[in-house]
Parts: sequence; C-alpha cells; structure tokens
Amino acid sequence: MSATNTVSIPDELLRDISQRANHTGVSTQEWVSKVLAERVRLELQTEEFFSRRTAGASTKTLGELLDKAGDNPPDPGDELEP
Repeated sequence: MSATNTVSIPDELLRDISQRANHTGVSTQEWVSKVLAERVRLELQTEEFFSRRTAGASTKTLGELLDKAGDNPPDPGDELEP
C-alpha cells in the first residue's frame, strides 16, 4: 500500500537528497522512502535492544547495591583523589 503525502523540505536539503538519489540511480521519492524505512527499522531495533536489556535489570537502588560492596578499601588505582 502506498500513500501520497506532502512534506516541506528546505531547498538545500532537497538538493542534497536529489544528488544522492541521482548518484544511486533512483528517483528522489524512492531514495527518501528507502532512507526513511531504514531509519524506522534502526529505531525499532534500538527500542527492542533496550527493552531486552532492561527486562532483566535490577530494581535495587544504588544505595542497596553499594551496601553489598562492604567496607573493603578500593583496589589499587581505584582510589578517589581529594
């Protein structure tokens, strides 16, 4: 399914888009459609990645996590400088 829509694009950007389309041998409309489809795909992939990453995340607060660390001195090189 395809729909016709109007989008305002600054002249300079439209010139760049047209040049890229001509360089790749496709119409400006086809080039824009492919670029938008790729961008949407990447954003969906990113959302899915972070959804998976956060699914197993701990709900503990930073204080709770630090309490588990105990009172051991920092490892050499991990000391805070005054």
